[in-house]
Amino acid sequence: MEKFIQNVTEQIRCVRARTDVAKELADHITDQASAYEISGLSHDEAVDKAVREMGDPVGVGVELDRIHRPQADYKMIAMFLLFSLAGLAVMCVLDDMWFYSKDIVRQSTAWFCLEDVVRQCAVVLLSFGVMAGVYFLDYTLLGRYAYLIGVLLTIAICICRIYSARWGGMPLMFMLSYLYVPVYAAVLYRLRGRGYSAVGLGIIMQFVLLFFAWKLSGTLYVALNIYMMCTALLFIAVWKKWYTVDRRIATVISAGILIVIPAGFVLVRSMLFGAGYGFQVQRILGWLYPERYANESGYIYQWIRQEWEGVKLIGASAANPFASDRMVGNPASSFAMNPFILFCIICTYGLLAGLGVVLALGAVILRAFQIVRRQKNQLGFIISAACFLVLLFNCMEGILINTGYYPVSSQQLPFVSYGGCTAVTYAALVGLLLSVCRNERVITSEAAVQRPAWRLSIKWEKR
Repeated sequence: MEKFIQNVTEQIRCVRARTDVAKELADHITDQASAYEISGLSHDEAVDKAVREMGDPVGVGVELDRIHRPQADYKMIAMFLLFSLAGLAVMCVLDDMWFYSKDIVRQSTAWFCLEDVVRQCAVVLLSFGVMAGVYFLDYTLLGRYAYLIGVLLTIAICICRIYSARWGGMPLMFMLSYLYVPVYAAVLYRLRGRGYSAVGLGIIMQFVLLFFAWKLSGTLYVALNIYMMCTALLFIAVWKKWYTVDRRIATVISAGILIVIPAGFVLVRSMLFGAGYGFQVQRILGWLYPERYANESGYIYQWIRQEWEGVKLIGASAANPFASDRMVGNPASSFAMNPFILFCIICTYGLLAGLGVVLALGAVILRAFQIVRRQKNQLGFIISAACFLVLLFNCMEGILINTGYYPVSSQQLPFVSYGGCTAVTYAALVGLLLSVCRNERVITSEAAVQRPAWRLSIKWEKR
């Protein structure tokens, strides 16, 4: 049997797949041999007969090589490349508006426009490199070194924060905080097989990530988004029976802690520091009652609704608010136009152009969901689910902001929003999805994920 399995695995070019294939073959031969032993054959005769029935080892190995090999999701890769290039083209066309929104006092010139275009081209190339690097990297490293990667990610965000503070301005480095979500998914994977302690550690880790995301990003809504995504991942892990707990009890306890504690914190903070944090309440009230707070925080929502009334199906609206000669005093200018990039496209080129962007984003989300649904490996499933949740939440939030049905924030849409950190974040998420898909037929057991990254063997030979 050992010789047969060796001949089979030698035909498989992907070395990482050989161990799993060898185990599957050994289990199959052993089960078949046990059945022959029950029928009256001796152990050796039963094993020999089971091996012969497997067929030619070379032929079996060639067939298994066709199955257990890395596969590329060319649809997802093509989507990323095409949508990134399309987003670059949109930003280049709207470059005058981008520059004008960033500095109303200074008039844009051909030199400044060229500088912005070159910078964004470099960002797109960087995103391609990040996507390719994560794609060819084994995603199981995230499962093995989840805590270390989380620490390195925190250090990277701190460096970006220090660098951006030194140069001034309002960077979009907060987008890097969304990479905490797949890291948290890997932590949940590492806690498999435990009891309520695993659920408790998952909840504690969630509060830790909430704190770091809040302090490092400097924006509460980003931290809350990450918090909601991690909560969804924890519920998924519980209902997938990863932990030796009663699913209903664990879900009720988790939901109670994850909702009651934050609600109590917000209540106490508002009572003790209400005057210092009243602006956040005003922003929520302005979103809920824009007519009542039209002269305060509700002005931006009033403006959005008024401009939507003039949108055309094709072509620019009659009073395009994003035209360079209308940006002075425009509410969108204070938000650097990034959250309103979709609204800008609609007002400049028509509703059909905006619908095309929404459909493109929907295609990416649908493809990501298909990758998640196909996963049989637990780590691949939870990592791809984390990436899918980030893309889904951010796309839905961005679209709702552009329609005025969600509180305005600096949320960035994939592929069309400006900024290096935005492009790198989404490129890393897409790269993780592609890496999971690439190893879908290679990593078929949990033992393959838990194997150490490096192996060192020393042998003494006598000559």
